[in-house]
Amino acid sequence: MLNLTINGKNIKVEEGTTILQAAKDNGIYIPTLCYDDAVKVYGACGLCVVEAEGIPKLLRSCSAKCSEGMVVNTESKRVVQSRKIAMELLMSAHDGDCVAPCQLNCPARTDCQGYVGLIANGEYEAALKLIKNKVSLPASIG
Repeated sequence: MLNLTINGKNIKVEEGTTILQAAKDNGIYIPTLCYDDAVKVYGACGLCVVEAEGIPKLLRSCSAKCSEGMVVNTESKRVVQSRKIAMELLMSAHDGDCVAPCQLNCPARTDCQGYVGLIANGEYEAALKLIKNKVSLPASIG
């Protein structure tokens, strides 16, 4: 068993355990998106970085193994700044293509949120126009 410290908490783990797994097993949260298939093209998400005393570079906790006496900080200013940059880079390729679940499940793929919001604001003609963008005869087939 190895002894290490994460955020001031003394932990014992088996040799070969990653920092991410050691933290998770001990109730310490480290954000990660590495499990998401969309991130695989990047190799890793870069959100799970941590700082370890005596090591000048940040470590990816999903791949860095624990070592005897290691002292890890998951919340330093440097770590938080690095995570922010990693998230911005991941989101830079996001083209705003998110679609609401109600629209995905609508057979006509209408903008349900859009027309319900317009109706709620009393904009009935605009709501009808929005529906008619996808469904030409909404009263008979809607």
